[in-house]
Amino acid sequence: MHSVMPSESLPTLAKDVDRPAPRSSVWRDLAWVLAATLVAGALFARFDFSEFAYRWTRSAERFQLDELPPTLVVLAVGFAWFAWRRYREAQSEVRRRRALEEEAEHLLAENRRLANQALAAQETERRHLARELHDELGQYLNAMSLDAGRIRDLSAGREAEIHRLSLALMQSATHVYREIGGMIRKLRPIGLDEFGLPTALEHCVEGWRERLPDATFTLAVDGDFDNLSDALNITLYRLVQEGLTNVSKFARTSRVEIYLARAPEEIVVTMADDGPGVDLSKPRMGLGLIGMRERVEALGGEFQIASEPGAGFLFCARVPAQAGLPLPTSGPNDAAADEAKSAK
Repeated sequence: MHSVMPSESLPTLAKDVDRPAPRSSVWRDLAWVLAATLVAGALFARFDFSEFAYRWTRSAERFQLDELPPTLVVLAVGFAWFAWRRYREAQSEVRRRRALEEEAEHLLAENRRLANQALAAQETERRHLARELHDELGQYLNAMSLDAGRIRDLSAGREAEIHRLSLALMQSATHVYREIGGMIRKLRPIGLDEFGLPTALEHCVEGWRERLPDATFTLAVDGDFDNLSDALNITLYRLVQEGLTNVSKFARTSRVEIYLARAPEEIVVTMADDGPGVDLSKPRMGLGLIGMRERVEALGGEFQIASEPGAGFLFCARVPAQAGLPLPTSGPNDAAADEAKSAK
């Protein structure tokens, strides 16, 4: 149903092609050349090749064929010089391309770092907004609802218009409170900070089960997802969230399977559905897949998709398990050891 994505990229293949030959092969080739020269010299001395060439070219003295051997020697030396020049140019080109590749890798790492910082700042701002909405507006809405309820009780049976307005005010406050709750869930996943990633994903999937009763959702979690960085937690959650959003747009009656697994060195999340699929060769207008890829690559991971018309859709993301964690710093013992080494 799905095509297999190649694991090797073109830059990696280019590096393999541009890598110069090992030095041992250079000396081996030089040894072959010297051995062939010695063998040829011994054979020429054994069979008197120069005398034979002289007798062969003596009858054509008028054509100056006897001058051919030194001419060939000059030609051989010229070819050797030509080959040496081309070799130097090739080495220079390899060094230049290697420097460009190192610069490109540095720029790519810098772009990933900046993208990671931008995503972290975005999630921090979202968390702040979610808390402000919950703590500030939520309290005021509750106070408004309580005051409206008190007005309703006092006006019951005496002031019909005031009673009606109090009921309308309570309904409006309840509606606004529900809308704010939806905004908070979009800004910050419910339960992610308190209960962890698997519970937050289960809550997210349960919400989509209610919205899409014709679809079938299966969530499988394998491994321990404690002690992950906040950036990694939110990235994995957003991947599943965006994937479910795409299901609601294009595959509302499909069977959706979500698999999240943690290996010692990486975390893999896949989502597959048996919906109508898409033609990946055609450009897409949405930014969902682009955002998913940027999130994964910002953490140094890989993001792959596979789909065909009528054959469903699949995405797979692999992210290092230590992504987003601060780098270990040297402690007092390490510092003392470094000073001892310096003293020695």
